[in-house]
Amino acid sequence: MDLAGLPATEQRTLLETGQASCRELLADCRTHAELTEPVVNAIPTVDWEGAEDLAGRLDNDSALLADAPLRGLVTAFKDLLPTAGMRTTFGSLAYADHVPGKDHPLVTAIRASGMVSVGKTNTPELGSGSQTFNPVLGTTRNPWDPTRTSGGSSGGAAAALACGSLSLADGSDLGGSLRNPASFCGVVGFRPSSGSIPHEEPRPSVIRMSTVGPMGRTVGDVALFHGVLVGDLDLLTPVDPPRVAYSPDLGGLPVDPEVRRVTEVAVNALADAGWRVDEAEPDLSASDKPFDVLRGLSYWLSWAHLVDDERIKQSCRYEIGVGRDLSEEDRVSAVAEEERYRSLWADFFTGSESFDLLLAPVSQVPPFPVGW
Repeated sequence: MDLAGLPATEQRTLLETGQASCRELLADCRTHAELTEPVVNAIPTVDWEGAEDLAGRLDNDSALLADAPLRGLVTAFKDLLPTAGMRTTFGSLAYADHVPGKDHPLVTAIRASGMVSVGKTNTPELGSGSQTFNPVLGTTRNPWDPTRTSGGSSGGAAAALACGSLSLADGSDLGGSLRNPASFCGVVGFRPSSGSIPHEEPRPSVIRMSTVGPMGRTVGDVALFHGVLVGDLDLLTPVDPPRVAYSPDLGGLPVDPEVRRVTEVAVNALADAGWRVDEAEPDLSASDKPFDVLRGLSYWLSWAHLVDDERIKQSCRYEIGVGRDLSEEDRVSAVAEEERYRSLWADFFTGSESFDLLLAPVSQVPPFPVGW
């Protein structure tokens, strides 16, 4: 049996019932990685020896992490998360040799869940971009067509999952970085509500747009991982068919015909399954302006020391500069506009219409050529 190709929920059951060992699952994942990494480059930093040591200790000592909910599953950390004792580059020449002394809180939480980490998944520089490449660790390619991108910024995680090299993976998302690569690679990325994952580093409330989140090969896998991260495994309990809003273009944005076609196939399948689906969308027009301001502010607060560092790609320095040059009026106005859109968004789900879900294309275009 190829354990690595199974959903994480099934891997977990096999490990819990003794039908498979942690070593066996890790070995199968390593086989997948060694077959695909020379082309895909999803996990450029690896520590197989450390992973094999932990998997062996889990097999040999049933008391070790005995109650950990994801014990023995295989993962790797996005290269934006500081990981103690392991090279963490943020995809940047400025951090090419950076080895943190302590773990990011999410890394600590994932280790405590019992998962076995094999290394770091690739990301664009400073997590900026919708395709995954950087001058330190190279380009991550789409497993289904290596001439095309895996998306970004969690492109390494998405590609590794599609290859069967990992059971589950973490990602992060400011403007699609969990969802875009998942859609490009045929896996699942879930952006939780900002602040719902209790394992993030403290940060100013004005940069709460970005959030970490779970990725997996199936919706059930992502529900499992998300439930562990938020401490609520009841999220796996099925619910009645919800009332769904469907927007093919979020108010008139250009969408590639193939993306529209594939999205409509999924929407029609939900309707055929008994879900109530209506075309509707909240009015998000002009939301790009406060988003641009707050994104720049987020970059400035996180990376101000790199604004004039020529080792950093120009687009990142531009975003940092946007944040630096904002006036107090710009910041106050953007925060007020963000609050208005948050209220509008909440009303869409709790007001008179009371939709449970909004379905829309994740990306306006299909996976595009590497370097496009």
